[in-house]
Amino acid sequence: MAASRKSHALALILAFIAMCTAAALLRAAAAAPHNPDFASPRPVLPLGWSLAPYHAANGSDSDDSRWYMMTAINQSVRPATRILLADQPYDAGLRILPRRGRAAIRQVATSDAEVTVENAHAYGRYAFRVIMPPATSAELAIRLTDADAQPQVSAWLEPELAAHNRQLAVLFATIAGLIAAALAIMAGLAVMTGHSAPRWAAAVLLGVLLVCLAAAGLFDAIGVGGVGGPYGTTAMLAGLTLAAGVRLVDTIAPFGRFWSPGSLRGVIIGLVILSVAAAVGVPGTMLLTEVTVVVGAALMAAHLVHQGLAGAQSARVAAPSATVFALVATAAALSALGAFQSDPAAPGIVGGFAATGSVLLALAIAAGEGMAILPARRSTIAPLPDKRVPYAPPDESADAIAAIGASYQGVFEFDLGRQTVKLSPEAAGLIGLRNGPETFTEADWLARVHSDDREVYRDAIARFCSQKGLAFRVEFRIRTEHGHYCWLELRASALGNGASVDRYLGLVADVTTRKESDPPPVARDRDRLTGLRTRLGLVDELERLGTDLSRGILAFVDIDRFKSVHASLGDAGGDSVLVSVADRLVALGRGGAVVFRVGGDAFALLFPGPDPNALTLGERIVEQLNEPHAWGDRSAFAPASVGLALGRDAEDPFDLIKNAELSLRKAKLDGGACARLYGRELEASAVPDAVALDAALRRSLAKGDMDLVYQPIMRLADRSVAGFEALLRWKHPERGLLAPDDFIAHAERTGFIVELGRFALSRAADDLGRWQKKFPLDPPLFASVNMSRRQLDERELEKLVSLILGADLANGSLKIELTESAVSSTAGILGGLQRLRSCGVSLCIDDFGTGASGLSELKNIPFDMVKIDKSFLDRSGPEGGDGAVVLRSIVNLAHELGRVVVLEGVENEGDAAWLKEIGCDFAQGFVFAPPLAGNEVPGFIAAHRRRAPDDNAGRTSGVAGVGRQA
Repeated sequence: MAASRKSHALALILAFIAMCTAAALLRAAAAAPHNPDFASPRPVLPLGWSLAPYHAANGSDSDDSRWYMMTAINQSVRPATRILLADQPYDAGLRILPRRGRAAIRQVATSDAEVTVENAHAYGRYAFRVIMPPATSAELAIRLTDADAQPQVSAWLEPELAAHNRQLAVLFATIAGLIAAALAIMAGLAVMTGHSAPRWAAAVLLGVLLVCLAAAGLFDAIGVGGVGGPYGTTAMLAGLTLAAGVRLVDTIAPFGRFWSPGSLRGVIIGLVILSVAAAVGVPGTMLLTEVTVVVGAALMAAHLVHQGLAGAQSARVAAPSATVFALVATAAALSALGAFQSDPAAPGIVGGFAATGSVLLALAIAAGEGMAILPARRSTIAPLPDKRVPYAPPDESADAIAAIGASYQGVFEFDLGRQTVKLSPEAAGLIGLRNGPETFTEADWLARVHSDDREVYRDAIARFCSQKGLAFRVEFRIRTEHGHYCWLELRASALGNGASVDRYLGLVADVTTRKESDPPPVARDRDRLTGLRTRLGLVDELERLGTDLSRGILAFVDIDRFKSVHASLGDAGGDSVLVSVADRLVALGRGGAVVFRVGGDAFALLFPGPDPNALTLGERIVEQLNEPHAWGDRSAFAPASVGLALGRDAEDPFDLIKNAELSLRKAKLDGGACARLYGRELEASAVPDAVALDAALRRSLAKGDMDLVYQPIMRLADRSVAGFEALLRWKHPERGLLAPDDFIAHAERTGFIVELGRFALSRAADDLGRWQKKFPLDPPLFASVNMSRRQLDERELEKLVSLILGADLANGSLKIELTESAVSSTAGILGGLQRLRSCGVSLCIDDFGTGASGLSELKNIPFDMVKIDKSFLDRSGPEGGDGAVVLRSIVNLAHELGRVVVLEGVENEGDAAWLKEIGCDFAQGFVFAPPLAGNEVPGFIAAHRRRAPDDNAGRTSGVAGVGRQA
């Protein structure tokens, strides 16, 4: 048995040793340097474990920088570009010994002449661009400063880095803007009121803003930091912000119960000294400052919460913002310790909470009629004796009492325990009592309240008796000593010790003048001018009909030229015409119809029962409103359009309103002063829901419902296929296959055309690359893709085109088509077009002859191909004529300038033969083939490819090289 136990123990020891060895091997394998592939699709490549220290023979550099070596590879068939940036250590701000600067790449070198290394200052002062040729392996030497022994370096894809920087810039600008706005509010409030709370709040917000700027590195460029470096500067600003926060919290909820004034001054002086020490680089002070900020923010938040629960209203208002700032400090500390190092959104979340806290602080200080800017007061009062005693609020200053009296208000207090109402001398004077402060029993006070308002008063008091700290406002009539009633406005809050409410304290003011000058209330669905029910009343009436809706008729009436009438007669005359129109409609509706005013000069009539001829009813309305309206000694004509809809054509009230509006729109389009009845054919004229269309477009692109079809472009010389025009199609889940006319105009307006253009360009390039590989023709096949002016203005267009074009495509075989109207002002875009050509694409001007350019401009615009609109073909033919002369001139001029010509929309053989006769190079249209799906294109190429050169090869073979022409 003992031998067995020994064998088991030995086996366990060996298993443990094997597990430790395996874990060490795994860690070593994970830490082993590897060669990153710069052609990887990953947006960011971490290079830390690939860097190996390199020690030069003459020792280290004088600036304490270190050299590291690594091997980078490019396994693709295209050049690979990466931007190298040094990553900051996550705990750089929590070191015992301060850093003088942030980690940075000072130099990148390589011994491979084919590898390009250059500064990329657009992405930072210490960013480097490395471009590696295809199928290349190269050694890179990187010199780093202020980095760890195992530095962190990232290699970014350039488009992803640019997008990342844009997102960070927008986020930072938003956060800084919110904090700056809160700071401006507090600074203005401090100037206007002179109180200390908004002044210290402004100091806190200024500190928060400076901390955000320092953490983002905005002070580095101007040399701020000194011995303590940028992290020391950030720690100093955080410490000073905490000191200002201590003064702010002491103003809102005094620390007198815990600290004496001398102790509080000592704490603030200590924070200032500690912050300055962190800035000048005293070892350990930077870490100590950060810890103090986290702990101090939490303690201040806890103090405000505690004081708020104890009844201090100002502390309760400020507690949420203080809690948010405490969470911000804690999250920033955890982030510095590396808790969120795998989450790129962590800095944005911390900054967002900082902005939220700033806004909450500004709102808290400014809220409650100065409640948060006055020092916190105890909510306890001395018990009242049974007899009347002079009213003397124990905690109010003389200035505050004087200010209340000067504003013609008085103090009101309702003691729940003693069931008494106490009025200050000013409050008593409002009801005619001039002998100083007054005290009433609750029953006596209620006896003075108007009988119609007692329930309102009781309800306000009862509703807040269990909700301490909440403010309420109530207006009621009270009987004065003179026997008449005046209106009082009471604004009060429920106060008390602990969680219970023992009194209401607030201010009362006389609002009799305002109440008596208010106009009499009008029903929510009644129009003040005409007395008719409004659009809200129309909806209520339609819903009330229920199933009887199908029997009703709704007529919408709109005055055709009311703006002219109003401009001529003025406000009074315009109102008179509207009232006259309302009276005529009411007269027409006698017998069951209800009239509504649904807009400024729009009315509606609802006939609940069927009418033998609804259109006749509408014509009768038009006839009545065509009669002139009298205004003084003048006659005003205000004809109207009428749109009618039958209840049986609608599913619900809103559908009936929509139908009536469509028919009214039809009457307006037909010239006005007429009546039109709704029919299903009017649905085609409905204005589409732009928001829904935009959402559907974006969803379809993401789901792959967008596709390309290809219309063949044929050589007229031998009827062989030369290339294709790529055309967008939308596979709509409900409406089927949609042509560009149904959505391109909307995409242009919203800017989504840029996303659609990227998709079309990338898909066409991929398809063309496969066809050229499968059919290596001479000249090679080409494909043209339409591009809008918005795409041409895109900043990253040239980079996108360079990425799409690869070694797989013949030079110049991808063509970009731009309409003539898009390039009518070529002076502003000439440089951009030239740069596009230098990327390896060729350019085609589309719809030539329909825009603003002329024949003389062909020599100025850098296009290789001219596509002529089919409208020229409609005016041309074998018989000749002016159209034939114009078309022949365009073809000859284009050839003289080295351009080739395509004519689109060719529909018959006669036109194709005549175009060949006048020397047109290419044509497209249904006479050759309709647009083909992508899987149909290879079969079409096989049937129409060019098999042998003919007599015209001299000119047409040059087409493939149009992208290389000057």
